[in-house]
Amino acid sequence: MDTIIKKGKVVIPYEGIKECDIAIKDGKIAELGVNLSCEGAEIIDAAGKHIFPGAIDGHSHYGVYGDQERLAKDYRITTRSSAIGGMTTIVNFVRSTRSYKEQVPEEKKIGEENGIIDFCFHLGVMTREHLEEMESYVKDLGITSYKLFLGYKGLEKSRYGTDISFDDELLMDIYEKMNTISKDLMLLIHCENVEMGKYFKKQYAHVEDQDHLEFYDKWNPGIVETENIIRTTYLAKQFDAKMAVVHCSARESVEALENLPWFDRENMHIETCPHYLVETVDNPKELGGIVKPPLRHKADNDALWEGIKKGIITYIGTDHVSINWDEKFARGYAIDKCALGFGGAEFMFPIVLSEGYYNRGLSLQKIAEITSANTAKTYNLYPKKGAILEGSDADLILVDLEKEAVITPNLLPIFADWSLYEGRKIKGWPVMTLRRGEVIAKDGKTVENASGGKFIYREAKPV
Repeated sequence: MDTIIKKGKVVIPYEGIKECDIAIKDGKIAELGVNLSCEGAEIIDAAGKHIFPGAIDGHSHYGVYGDQERLAKDYRITTRSSAIGGMTTIVNFVRSTRSYKEQVPEEKKIGEENGIIDFCFHLGVMTREHLEEMESYVKDLGITSYKLFLGYKGLEKSRYGTDISFDDELLMDIYEKMNTISKDLMLLIHCENVEMGKYFKKQYAHVEDQDHLEFYDKWNPGIVETENIIRTTYLAKQFDAKMAVVHCSARESVEALENLPWFDRENMHIETCPHYLVETVDNPKELGGIVKPPLRHKADNDALWEGIKKGIITYIGTDHVSINWDEKFARGYAIDKCALGFGGAEFMFPIVLSEGYYNRGLSLQKIAEITSANTAKTYNLYPKKGAILEGSDADLILVDLEKEAVITPNLLPIFADWSLYEGRKIKGWPVMTLRRGEVIAKDGKTVENASGGKFIYREAKPV
């Protein structure tokens, strides 16, 4: 054995907490047992600590507001801050009008040369060429998850430079295409009925000052998301296709999903984000909190947590965007001019642990599932990732459940000069993160000269 982690309380997804040692060999978990020993093995004393599977962010947007130089900087900075926060794997979005046969190898190289946590990609279906080449993306690039941006219908040309329409025709074309390639493929959908959004926005045309966070929710209330969820899940059922609803934000959506007769929990997966679980339109950063879908209200926070408890919402993604305050408002401090999104990947696990365990009554096992195992299962990574099982990658977080801290922009070396979560008190923090058996973060700092992250090729069984 290379390493043995001794005396920890191991939080095993779908099983529970087990007091045991973890032996690691060649980056894999080799054995779980009591009083394990091996001459020459490094010993890590985890007495008094809980050991979780490494957190997985299934929804990140590294480098989205810049060129390849910015993308490289994002991997350098954000993977390190995320490692300190317990992250060991990310699934980053790649979207452009280029052929992904050209772009993916470039982004893979940037990720491996600059990042320290493992990664793979979702690809945005932005052109007909992408649809036609999908089979080669699966076989040659190992990419099994794709995204349709229904929330940007009507902005295809101005925002992305493509003439394809992000509409129901494209949705059904993608479902059909997936079915010809592999039943392991997953379509992620940004659910937002933009026509309904236009209607609601008109209702406030008489209000002179709308540059407040609450109005973004008024323009796009929960029903705008929920209607799309009802429709896209129904179509997925008709096509017998796998889908994931990303960044679920609304109480109405949880209520609808709980009652939909065609909601298939085996093939339909629902993600929410930390900001929808703990933040509202009353956030003091005001327009800094502009994101699609909008931040909402405490009733929505409560409904999402109930959705997690009931197994309706199954995993957490961050929708992370690295952006400084001045960059977000480069076109003006106005609700319809500011850039969308904000950072927060590095705080995902601590926020969900603190709020979920201490304030919402979630078990530690459930937290391990929604921050890691369920994400891995959704995106064809399990049990390589997201598991504490013999043969799985030794991606592990040692956590001090009693350790407290207050979030500030300087708490971790984040790629931003502000945080939406600033001032939030967290109880329960990672004190060590291992990725494939290597300690990459310890006591609030990354390990100097840690080896690089690796791109994960995901296998898909052909039809």
